[in-house]
Amino acid sequence: MPDTGIHDAIIEKVVLALERAMITDIDAGNDTRAGVVMAGPLQGDPDPDVARISVTVHENDPDEFTNGMPTGTDRSWMDEVEEIEIGGAVTWKRRFTTKARCLLDVTREDLDNARRIASTVRSRIEYTLLGISFSGIMENGEYVSRPVISEEMTNEMLQAGGPPDSYDFLIKVRFSLLTTTAPRFNG
Repeated sequence: MPDTGIHDAIIEKVVLALERAMITDIDAGNDTRAGVVMAGPLQGDPDPDVARISVTVHENDPDEFTNGMPTGTDRSWMDEVEEIEIGGAVTWKRRFTTKARCLLDVTREDLDNARRIASTVRSRIEYTLLGISFSGIMENGEYVSRPVISEEMTNEMLQAGGPPDSYDFLIKVRFSLLTTTAPRFNG
């Protein structure tokens, strides 16, 4: 049985692209520059002062079965078989979520600037996801057959904190792509 699945390779590719778009390619003094981009939840590390803007990438939706942000959909966000093709290949719709937090309580932006920062972060995530090339990613005979599906991308932005000048924005961008497993014949 394989040790890793294609999910790990996809998440790694997304994290690298978002690091470039959110940190590496942004000037250090830019107020929309992220402090951290990583796979999975922060779990308190790094400190919120360092991770004033944090971006995390998750398989499926980590909030779907918790009291986190509303999922905004009445259907499951778990992977599912998209279609079964002639010849035995199976195409899966793989779903992922990118979460961002703009914790602006230390830097004390006013509401207009806080909203501008959060909107810029959300937009940068969306455009980055739509521009990722997944060519060359293959795990155990499974490959990305269609990159991020733009018509299925959804996002939410909630203002969780407020005055006086301690705004906290929560952003969620959900996206899916298709993977195909080549047929395997025993015999």
